[in-house]
Amino acid sequence: MPTLKDLAKKASVSVTTASYAVNGSSLITKETREKVLKAAKEIGYRPNGMAKNLKKQKTETIGLFLSGFTGPFFTSMMEGIHEVVMSRGYEMVVCASVDRHRLLIEKNVDGAIILNYHMDDELLTELASEKLPMVVLDRELDHQHICNITLPNQAGTKAVVDYLNSKNHTHLGFMAGSEESYDGEMRLKGFLDRARELDIPFNRDHLIRADFTEKSGYDAMHTYLNKNEIYPTAFLCANDEMAMGAINAIKDHGLKVPEDIAVTGFDNLSISKYFNPPLTTVHVPKKQWGIHAAETLFDMLGKKENIQTSDLGVELIPRDSV
Repeated sequence: MPTLKDLAKKASVSVTTASYAVNGSSLITKETREKVLKAAKEIGYRPNGMAKNLKKQKTETIGLFLSGFTGPFFTSMMEGIHEVVMSRGYEMVVCASVDRHRLLIEKNVDGAIILNYHMDDELLTELASEKLPMVVLDRELDHQHICNITLPNQAGTKAVVDYLNSKNHTHLGFMAGSEESYDGEMRLKGFLDRARELDIPFNRDHLIRADFTEKSGYDAMHTYLNKNEIYPTAFLCANDEMAMGAINAIKDHGLKVPEDIAVTGFDNLSISKYFNPPLTTVHVPKKQWGIHAAETLFDMLGKKENIQTSDLGVELIPRDSV
């Protein structure tokens, strides 16, 4: 592979001048730069990207840190982030880890977007700095170099409770996910708060926990129905996948949806409208969430003052499962 010394020889300039040319320095003339770049093309010279970024003290890479890749929810969000990152001339690395990830610890990215409940608040607040700004999507942290962009989870489940109440459902159950999930717990909180406001009694025996997958939703509802002869007329589920699993378990117990038990989801996955029955759910603007997160991070990298984070809206989508 041709070296910088080979390029300098080909262009008949010093090594220093060749270096200035390929790095876009204003210390040399336009004619000299063009001559060096032409020579670089002729001999196939490529600058060492790692050394170039080290000199600039930038990696030109954004890190997206997830708790895992299970389920279709992340696809649209990642698409939104990727579009912004590519438009800014950066690269994106996506990492899934249940523990500290070395790319973040060693600060091998210029900025980070976090959707990983396995990462402790203390770790993030310790690492966040002017040189490593962060956008967190799964918690609320008070830190100069961290922006919080969370979904209006409580508004979503409150809208579902209102809808079920309008359909005369006053005996409700809830299928939650892991207690470690910020989004899941905020959805549960919205449900509990709205039920209390409407004087809808809630028995904690009808709070089921799964892990956000369709299989876990099926297993949790199957176990619940085996143990209970009296059950709510409607179950709110903290995401669509668990709702689909719950519906299949209800059917396998010889019950009908929504005649015996109505079921709602959250996220509005593309498959939810094709499910049997089509799933009543809450639409989340997943791609816009990713776009907003990435644009905010680049505002932080550009040291923009008074960064504003806009509210993301959710929308109830009524279908045949209620």
